[in-house]
Amino acid sequence: MSARMLRAPLALALLAAFAAHGAVAQSTPIVSGNATISTGAGNGATGAITINETAGLDNAQSNQLALGTGALGAGYVGLTQSATAHAHVGDTTTRIDGSAFSNISGALMVNQSAGAGNLQRNSTVLGTLGAEVRAVSDTELSETAPGHGGPGLPVGGRGVPEASISGDAFKHISGIVQVNQTSGAGNATANSFVLRPPAGTLFN
Repeated sequence: MSARMLRAPLALALLAAFAAHGAVAQSTPIVSGNATISTGAGNGATGAITINETAGLDNAQSNQLALGTGALGAGYVGLTQSATAHAHVGDTTTRIDGSAFSNISGALMVNQSAGAGNLQRNSTVLGTLGAEVRAVSDTELSETAPGHGGPGLPVGGRGVPEASISGDAFKHISGIVQVNQTSGAGNATANSFVLRPPAGTLFN
């Protein structure tokens, strides 16, 4: 068999390998997203208000609230989050419009994200239990690094992340407000609040 005949099957095999590699590369999705909380959302609400809104791929969100009263009570919140997303991230937008979440009384927790591999957490602990009431450290979240495929270069150029909150939002609120808003890829944000008033304190 001649050398020319041996090279022909080898060339075909290499061509097939490159074609397969190209098919894998093309399977990586381009992720864009728009998450919007509209004007007037949640206005006048009372009590515990928890919102999770996300657009995109493999985003993780959590809101946790623990209340503890009395000598034998206990309050604890803990969470480990992780997200893995292999994607090219295009244009992403998160917006809280108008007078959203105004005139609220209580505990308000909002997570809003757009993109890929974003982690968000809000945690609040209220109680009269001294050392028995605690929230886990924020390092638990920051040490869980989300994996993603990088910003990439989507069709038309590099994606642009945008995040905005209206100047009229979150007005006239009494209580606790926790907000995480991210746009893009691989962001990790958290809010933690612990209140331990003296025993006998009343919450109104």
